[in-house]
Amino acid sequence: MTPAEEGKLSKDEVEALLQATKGGEEQQTETLAHRSEQPGRRVHGYDFQQPSRFSKTQLEKLRRINETLAQNATSHASRLLRSNVKTQLVSIDQMKWENLLEEAGDAVIGFVFVLEPLGYRAVMTMDSQFAAAALERMMGGHADAGGSATLEFTDLDVRVLTNFARAFLSPLPQLWHRVGEFSVELGRFVEDLQALDLFPGGEDFVEFCFLMQSNVGSGQIVLAVPFQAVRSLPPDVDQASNITGAADEGTDEALRQNLKHTKIELRALLGTADVKVGRLVRIEPGDVIVLDTRIGETVRVMVNDKVKFRGYPGRHNGRYAVRLTREE
Repeated sequence: MTPAEEGKLSKDEVEALLQATKGGEEQQTETLAHRSEQPGRRVHGYDFQQPSRFSKTQLEKLRRINETLAQNATSHASRLLRSNVKTQLVSIDQMKWENLLEEAGDAVIGFVFVLEPLGYRAVMTMDSQFAAAALERMMGGHADAGGSATLEFTDLDVRVLTNFARAFLSPLPQLWHRVGEFSVELGRFVEDLQALDLFPGGEDFVEFCFLMQSNVGSGQIVLAVPFQAVRSLPPDVDQASNITGAADEGTDEALRQNLKHTKIELRALLGTADVKVGRLVRIEPGDVIVLDTRIGETVRVMVNDKVKFRGYPGRHNGRYAVRLTREE
């Protein structure tokens, strides 16, 4: 073998490497498929040519605003399902309506709801398997996680789910007050989201994804809202700065008013003297102690043990006083 050939892989070694790589890709694909089936984990489609409508800072503000929605859902669901429930806001994503449909698939049911009188339509979806199990529990059954549940929804089922959805959405007018004054009007029940012809495929949406976990099972509840409906929900940076500035000005003014009525002690120091301990123990009334201040010199006026002014001692309205002459 020549020096140039040293370090090169043989044909058998190349084929073995390719087979190992192919096997790794298949294993990775199986792992991703397994993960996508787990509650609370989903693979999101993203169009890298479409810029995000909300910045990271605004998304964080949206998250903080809507965490209260998860807390409210936990309270209502615990009562309805007679079970310990945990609800958390797991993600906020921005995507086109067509991408949202592709991501949701056909394993969800939901409701259309409208922000009236603003006229914005949005969609609330639930994993159909979780919805069926929750229905059985809410209607007196004993559905447990992993148990079988029918996926056929009767009129009675829809009425019960309507109450569940209405309770979930009830805090929105208060939480989203920045978009305007509105009420949530629950619309039609949707079993086939793919057939829902409400929005153009290219319309921008914001997806609020909640994960609800209970003894009944786990499932995702998603609010898909047009970007135009919530574009003013997170406060602008400039507005936040103005609000902060106004708050600072108000705080400063309040401090100034409080300071006007705050009392502080001033002490006029006529003078000091150094006295030995031996003499100090022999001092009696009538003895004279000579100070270091000469007659005619200004005395020191102390504020918090610091010399703030100088002045001359005297009297005013029958009381001792100091006429200030300069500031230190």
